[in-house]
Order: sequence, then structure tokens, then C-alpha cells
Amino acid sequence: MKITSFLPVLCLMVILFSCTPKKVSPRFNHVVITVSDMEESLQFYTTAFDLEKTNTIKHLEYTAADGTVTNRDILVVLLKFPGQDFVWEMVENPDTNVSGVPSLYQHVGVDVTDIDSAFKRIVDAGADVVTAPRTVRMTGLETKQAFLKGPDGEMIELMQILSGEF
Repeated sequence: MKITSFLPVLCLMVILFSCTPKKVSPRFNHVVITVSDMEESLQFYTTAFDLEKTNTIKHLEYTAADGTVTNRDILVVLLKFPGQDFVWEMVENPDTNVSGVPSLYQHVGVDVTDIDSAFKRIVDAGADVVTAPRTVRMTGLETKQAFLKGPDGEMIELMQILSGEF
């Protein structure tokens, strides 16, 4: 048999295997925070982190299993780091409690390659400093970290990994 007689079969197999859906394991998709002033928060996060606005949602329509439709006006902005899929979702609620009473949300961690310049940039964007950059050593890992607060008091951790893996 000639190799050329297997070529069509080989091409068909390549096409079939390349079109087979790959199983995707569960992964984290997004984090949602409630903000009291969308414009202020949008300005802060795009300036401080170079996040890009990917969508603005102003209306939701829910359809229940029985076919009942409910409509709701809302203001939601979705942001992403360039080249990444993880979404930072902000929902505006002007009645957000910014009294400093902690919620179950603790903080969001952001990896950076140069913590000192990232820290300065975020402070310049309006963040409040909780903890200035410091070195943290633990089993198998050394990092520099800092904690800041966003416009509604949400906690943000900057982390530069010096050695090891998180």
C-alpha cells in the first residue's frame, strides 16, 4: 500500500480529533464587588491596574422555568486584565455600607512584577494605604506584599513573588 492512500484517512482523523470539544475543568470565572459610585470605581480600577472595561450591563431579563419574565434595571461593569479571562465585576449600589464594618469578603490578591511601582501607581490613583510593601517569608515562598483600600474600602493585596510558588 502506498502512503498516499492513507493520507485522506489521516487528514479526516486530524480534523475529527481537532474538532472534539476538550473537557474544561471548573475554574474561577469572576469576583463581584458592590460599589457606591460606579464612575469613581471605574476610574480607580482602570487607572490603578490597567483593567479594561469589557462590558456594561444596564438591564437584566430573568425567565423562570414556568416562563414568567422579570425585568430589572441594574448597573454592572465587567473589567479584565489584557490577555486574561478572569473578570472583576462591579455592581453599583449607592446605598453600599462603607462604614468599615467587615463583610465575609476579605481581599482580592493581585500579582505584580514590581511592587514598588505598582504600589505608587495605586496610591496615586487614590487608594488608601493599609500596609506598605513588606517582605513575607513562609515555607517554600518569599514575597513582597502590600495592602490598600479601594474607593469603597475594599481590600486589595499586591503580591510580588520573590521565590517559590504561591
